[in-house]
Amino acid sequence: MQEKILVGHKLRRFRQSAGLSQTAMAEALDISPSYLNLLEHNQRPLTVALLLKLGNRFDIDMKSFAEDDSPALMTDLAEVFADPLLSGERVSRRELQDLVTAAPSAARGMLSLFQAYRKVRDQLELNSGDGRRAGGLDSPVERVRDLLQQANNYFVEAEAAADEFRETVMAGTTGDKGLLESLIHHTASDPGLRVRILPAPVMGSQLRRYDYHRREILLSEALLRPQRTFHLLVQLALIRSSGFITDLTEAHGLEDEGVRSLFRTSLAGYFAAAVMMPYDSFLEAARDLRYDLDLLGRRFGASFEQVCHRLTSLNAPQARGIPFFFIRVDDAGNISKRLAAGGMQFAKNGGTCPRWDIHKAFRTPDRMLFQAAELPNGQKFFTIARTVPRPWAPAGESPPEFAVALGCEIHHACDLVYADEFDGLKRRQLDPIGIGCAVCERMDCAQRAHPPVGHEVRFDGHTRRIGLYDLEG
Repeated sequence: MQEKILVGHKLRRFRQSAGLSQTAMAEALDISPSYLNLLEHNQRPLTVALLLKLGNRFDIDMKSFAEDDSPALMTDLAEVFADPLLSGERVSRRELQDLVTAAPSAARGMLSLFQAYRKVRDQLELNSGDGRRAGGLDSPVERVRDLLQQANNYFVEAEAAADEFRETVMAGTTGDKGLLESLIHHTASDPGLRVRILPAPVMGSQLRRYDYHRREILLSEALLRPQRTFHLLVQLALIRSSGFITDLTEAHGLEDEGVRSLFRTSLAGYFAAAVMMPYDSFLEAARDLRYDLDLLGRRFGASFEQVCHRLTSLNAPQARGIPFFFIRVDDAGNISKRLAAGGMQFAKNGGTCPRWDIHKAFRTPDRMLFQAAELPNGQKFFTIARTVPRPWAPAGESPPEFAVALGCEIHHACDLVYADEFDGLKRRQLDPIGIGCAVCERMDCAQRAHPPVGHEVRFDGHTRRIGLYDLEG
């Protein structure tokens, strides 16, 4: 079946920027003007065949043209109208959809204006001394997340640097020496630089530290082998100021030091994962093993979370893996990592949907949970959730707990080994979930924590429903 793409607003913007009438473009595409009009208003899908014809007739980037960015814009706008400042404006989801479809540039302008307002408001709250600032939309974390999202979490420069570095490190490897031992041996070849594994009581809560004066990379014995390899690679990339890190940081024109340092560290982490799990061999293994996460981890000496994270970066134009999204949460639902893909979006504020099985993972540690889910807009996903092993912590301290989820659009599930025996897919039983309560349109959800934007909350003392809110339909 041909893939259907609803990007009418992009088609209309391109035609207008090219100075073409509907009749002229219709003739170039060998379709009728009335059919083109339906395409521009998303009343008909832009098929792959028509997209190819568009690419042949006009000079466009078909990949960027085919990507539907309206779900992400819809989610961002819904969060704007969920802000207390606009609580009096009852904007329905249909109105937001009309805005995104008819005037996407105006919608982005509104979003930029709101983000500027939030930045000023956060700064005023910070300066007021009341300690209320909790990391706004313009925080370093959010800005770096946006940069990774814009790049589709794929950096060809980092991949090339990782391949070259791994080849150099492993060139002199003999016997059964693994990557970690080869890295330590390679590091020792740099005069004055060495790696030391120190007892956990000495390192305390630090897992990795670089002693600049002694030129020593110190790793805690509390780190498991995959973690030692990863941290050593990250530190080596930062110490040697790898060229691609500097080039990419400068290319993005980052002036804020907090954003710069976090972006550099994120790129170093990307490099480390690419060295541990080389792109071509990892993608080939993933396809051969049908994305068996545990076997991939054993084959490449990586942890479960490292494998999940690496799978989100297999986005090379000529060799793509499944477009996975990834998220990591604590048992209170706070998001510490997220990468959207395949049409899935995450709310920038608040937690995740309580109906999502990632929250149940804490009840069954180390066990994988599978779920077939559907968003209110009809998007369907298959997700895999599991807790990650607790890190070591000093006696008397409680180590942090996290669960991660990896997911993809449900039509990719046939390529995953986990979907073969999953009853929910066989029965086509989909669990209704949302992106976040403030932007979710499921009026009958008994687990709703916040009312959705654009709806009044009613409280009737004579009745009591299962959920917290009695919402106007």
